Amino acid sequence: MKKKIIRISAILFCSAALWVSVSLSDQYITTVKVPIAFTDLPKNYAIGYSSSNELELQLKGRGWDLAKLIYGPEIDFDISVHKRTGRRKYDMNDLLKANTWLTSSLQVLEIIPSQIEYEVEKVGSKTVKLIKNFKLDFKPGYGPVSDIKITPELIEIYGASNLLHNTDSIKTVFKEIRDVSDNVKIELNIETPEGISVSAQICTIEFEVQKIVDKTFESISVETRNVPSSKELILFPGKINVVLRGGINKLGRLTNDSIRAYIDYWSALREEDGNITPVIQVPPFTTLTNTIPNKLEYIIKQ
Repeated sequence: MKKKIIRISAILFCSAALWVSVSLSDQYITTVKVPIAFTDLPKNYAIGYSSSNELELQLKGRGWDLAKLIYGPEIDFDISVHKRTGRRKYDMNDLLKANTWLTSSLQVLEIIPSQIEYEVEKVGSKTVKLIKNFKLDFKPGYGPVSDIKITPELIEIYGASNLLHNTDSIKTVFKEIRDVSDNVKIELNIETPEGISVSAQICTIEFEVQKIVDKTFESISVETRNVPSSKELILFPGKINVVLRGGINKLGRLTNDSIRAYIDYWSALREEDGNITPVIQVPPFTTLTNTIPNKLEYIIKQ
């Protein structure tokens, strides 16, 4: 039974292969999209403008030839600028012979667009900002406790003046970083826009990550500010407890002097019920979650 199944499978496979072979020997019409590649540029010159970056070719040929074209290595439609500068226009039909991958077995029925206009400009340079481009997903209970540092921050780019004028920044390639629970230091490739080259291909991204906890800082003195010399602003109580949320190591290094709490005299003067919420200034990468008490009573003495 097993041998019979193998023989049947072999017959079916050979039949399918024969059918494919016969079918691909027929003539077909198909449409392919091909990127344009400009060649023979003068030294220190680049393409600053092109009316199109790709061509749509309607081709007729044997199935085998079309299949090799579609599923084979990526190809370009070459346009030689012959080391000439300035704005030019080409009829695409005049360039078919220069693209030798369009063999005699392939007939070009239509090219869209039929003409290409382009401009060759002198290469310039410009310094732009490098922008990080990634998504972070922290493990539950963890978070960043420092700025995200990117090195280099600035990058030199080179290209035609028209392209440089419209480029104010360069991004890294996109990356998603999951389940972050420790300090991060990674290298990312730099995304290069078409027609532009860059002074560096790789950048470094780094930042600190810690377990996020709450910590209570007790007996924080509340300052009074902008009190006229002839007045006195008295607070009840004069000290408060402050609860901060942040990285466990970062919070462990903080003291009461790291936190500022104050009441502004003119703000108190505008209050009508004799109670006011103090302003709390906390260190970077920490969050104020609570103050005890939340409001203070006060009196203004003449």
